[in-house]
Amino acid sequence: MKKHTSLFLFLLFTYTHLFSQDSSDPFDKYGPPGEVYATLKDALKNKNQAYKVKIDYQPIEAKHLSKLGKLTKTEVLQLTENGITKLPTELKELQNLIYFSCIGNPITTLPPEIGYLTGLVDLQLHSAKLDSLPSEIRSLSRLRTLAIQNNKADTFHFPNSIGHLVNLTNIVLYNTRIDTLPASFKELKKLKNLTIVMCGMKTVPKVIGKINSLESLVLDKNQLTDIPKSIYQLKNLKTLSLNGNKLTEISDFISMLKTLEVLDLRNNYLKRYDIEVIKSLLPKCNVIF
Repeated sequence: MKKHTSLFLFLLFTYTHLFSQDSSDPFDKYGPPGEVYATLKDALKNKNQAYKVKIDYQPIEAKHLSKLGKLTKTEVLQLTENGITKLPTELKELQNLIYFSCIGNPITTLPPEIGYLTGLVDLQLHSAKLDSLPSEIRSLSRLRTLAIQNNKADTFHFPNSIGHLVNLTNIVLYNTRIDTLPASFKELKKLKNLTIVMCGMKTVPKVIGKINSLESLVLDKNQLTDIPKSIYQLKNLKTLSLNGNKLTEISDFISMLKTLEVLDLRNNYLKRYDIEVIKSLLPKCNVIF
């Protein structure tokens, strides 16, 4: 099981970082140099030096979860397959936290106390059962990367308060069923990379066309049959990936994407003639077919 999970996580992290142009290990990227503590016991024993804590494939009993709140110096924390079904409210004490990753723990909610982690820059939630995020996420004003992957709830919803994350640069949704995105997404003025892969989308949410800061939009392996004109108004878009959808045509309006450098149209239902027309409309773009 551990081997299978490791392979799956490799694929997830590949999607997380491929389009954000950042493949660095968070335990190298964040926090001061030093030891990475691999057990809760060792981290608590050295809590004044436990800046980096990575507890993988070790059960943490519910009665011990509250002790995570004692790791007040921790800046980088990863919890992988620990049998955690509910994160403790004591998480709010980790106000030095920059990076938090919860992987393979079937949590159904994040506690409202997540809003206390105002220094958080990178939040990774993989293989959970979340149907939404708490509105208190609005307080994470420094957050730059948000990844929700392999989520097992029927449908995941973003709260309207997502628009308050003024420094959010990267959003990755992978194998996480969504129906739409809230209108507040247009307030994400610094969002450059939006990846929505294998999320069961049948239509592109119109609000995406209002995120003028977008440079990379990846909508692979959904069920899209057309692309709304609003997407062609994204004046800073450099990468548009539509691999693995149900597209039968692309509007001539695509010529409006003057900054586009890469267009991935593989595994759709487009004809060769259509591709040649697109290439003529985008002579400076690498059209992958």
